[in-house]
Amino acid sequence: MSKYTKFSILAAFILALLPIQTLFAQELSSKMYLKVPEENLRTAPGGKKMGSLLQGTEMSVILERDNWVKVQITGWIWKGSLSSAAPVDAAGEYRALHILVKTRAEAEDILKQLKAGQDFSELAKTKSISPSAAKGGDLGFFDKGDFAAEIENEILKLKVNEVGSIVETKNGFNLFKRLK
Repeated sequence: MSKYTKFSILAAFILALLPIQTLFAQELSSKMYLKVPEENLRTAPGGKKMGSLLQGTEMSVILERDNWVKVQITGWIWKGSLSSAAPVDAAGEYRALHILVKTRAEAEDILKQLKAGQDFSELAKTKSISPSAAKGGDLGFFDKGDFAAEIENEILKLKVNEVGSIVETKNGFNLFKRLK
């Protein structure tokens, strides 16, 4: 028996031991039903209210965070009620720009450039490894609870148009500029 065949058999055995929900948690989550008369549906834990769900509403839990769960619901609404344009009041409460780099030295160099008057958006486009780099680092609008605590705390302590200090996360070293 070749080493590849042995590996394939071992891999199949290990996968057979894993609960199927571990592999496909989002697709195979169990159905849950709202037990209270009414519950708010929010954009994020503690975030802006999007609507209300009524007792008996069927949903699937796709993520848990502390005392909050992210749910997926399936239902039907009238087609004519939909629009591809977000209403003006649907935008989040906050807005920020973001630069992500791999090393502290890179972040310190960028911070010096920002303090010297360089444009945050231009530096984000050329230096950042974040997906938002192509948009000049624009994270768009968001509400409290949409980001990890260390990122949210840094952004919310800033005044509008202020650049914060370097924030280290598992992804690298971050700089933020608050826009709203």
